[in-house]
Order: sequence, then C-alpha cells, then structure tokens
Amino acid sequence: MGRRRGFTLIELLVVIAIIAVLMAILMPSLSRVRKQARAVVCQAHLKQWGPVWSMYCEDNQGYFHNRISIWPQVVRPYCREPEIRFCPMAIQLYSQGGRWGYGAWELGDMSGSYGLNQWVLNVPKTSVEGRRAPENMWRTPNVDGGNYIPLFLDCATIGATVWPEDDPPDYDGQYWPYTGNNMDEMRRVCVNRHDGGIGVLFLDYSVRKVGLKELWTLKWHRLYNTGGFWTKAGGAEPEDWPRWMRLFKDY
Repeated sequence: MGRRRGFTLIELLVVIAIIAVLMAILMPSLSRVRKQARAVVCQAHLKQWGPVWSMYCEDNQGYFHNRISIWPQVVRPYCREPEIRFCPMAIQLYSQGGRWGYGAWELGDMSGSYGLNQWVLNVPKTSVEGRRAPENMWRTPNVDGGNYIPLFLDCATIGATVWPEDDPPDYDGQYWPYTGNNMDEMRRVCVNRHDGGIGVLFLDYSVRKVGLKELWTLKWHRLYNTGGFWTKAGGAEPEDWPRWMRLFKDY
C-alpha cells in the first residue's frame, strides 16, 4: 500500500492566497450588509418614537412641550426601552470619545443620538427664543403636510433649529460651533450615518431615510422656503456643495 500523500507547501500557499482573495472580495459586501442592517434598526427605533410623541401630545391637549432642554425628561414616562434612544451608528458617548455626529449626547442621566426639530416646540406666542419666531412654530402634530415636516431624527445633539440658508458641513462630522444665534444648525443633522442619508420621523409619525441634500427641501417650520439656495429649485449645482457631498443625490 502506498504512502498517504499530504499537501505540499506550495498547495497550502495557493489555498491561503485563494482564501485571502475571497475575503478581500467579501469584506466590502459584508460591511455594506452591516450598514444596511443598522439603517433598518435605526428606522425601527424611530418608528417606536411615533407612539411616544403621540401619547405625550394626547396627554397635553395636543401640543408639544415648550423648551428643547426638557424633552428627554417629558418623554421618560412613555419611553421604557433605553436602546431606542440610539441610532446603531452612533452609540458611543461623546464623553467616552464618540466622534461628533457619530457619537451620543448626554443630558443629566439621559443620553441618545436622536434629536428634535426645535420648530415643533410650543413656545410662548409673545416671545422669540434665539431666531425662533412664534409664528414659525408648529406646536402640534395636527397639521397638514406632516409627511414633509421633520419631528425627530438622527442628530448630533438633542435638537436643531434649521434655516434654508444654513450651510452644509465642510466635511462629514464637522463640529457646529455654538454662537448663540442658531446659525448653521443643519450641520447637526447633515451627517452621513446611512449611506448618503439619515433616518427621520415625520410629524405624521411616518419614518423614512432622507438624503443629506434632501434635508434642505423639507418643511422645517411654517414659513420655511423649501426651494432655497441649497436645492435644485434654488439653482444649486453639484459643484456648489462641499467635496464630500458632491456625489450624493441632488434634490
């Protein structure tokens, strides 16, 4: 009976090389699949926020609260699952090294990576907070066209006051320098968490992915110009955008 022949060194090296090539081919696909799965989870989390905000408004004569800083507290009785406060692409706290836009904020004993459209607040009708004039506020979810009005969304901090003239970030994750006058807060939500877009819960409690450039076309407040400079209707061209955003879909 002949001796049993094993693999030669060359054969083993060939097998290893083939495995390495297959891994190189498969890894990008696996990475895309993971990102797509996280986007699905993000939208599922936002979908669960619909009943949270709905119940809060029903218990408060159909209105939202009046200050951005208190929303994590006012929804606490309606939000029993801490994990839905986080987008899966942004779970590391900033205090623990989370990257701006891809980390999670902290406020007291609450934390998360979603924020509120500050134009929905039910502020006093005789005061102006920052640049939020009372006549621009939504105050309640009971309005027409709610499927184009952002309510709750992927956000670098607890909320944003967006204007049509807000400039986009010069680079993905650019820090928004607080100046006290609500300037360029679109940078808080214009972060590439989900392959050219973010997750958004709208005022009618529907949820979908919104393209980063599409953010400028949404109806953020009652008098918001949805055809401003940063839109196709306003004449924006791909080369007008920062380099990192030029290949994203135009709206």
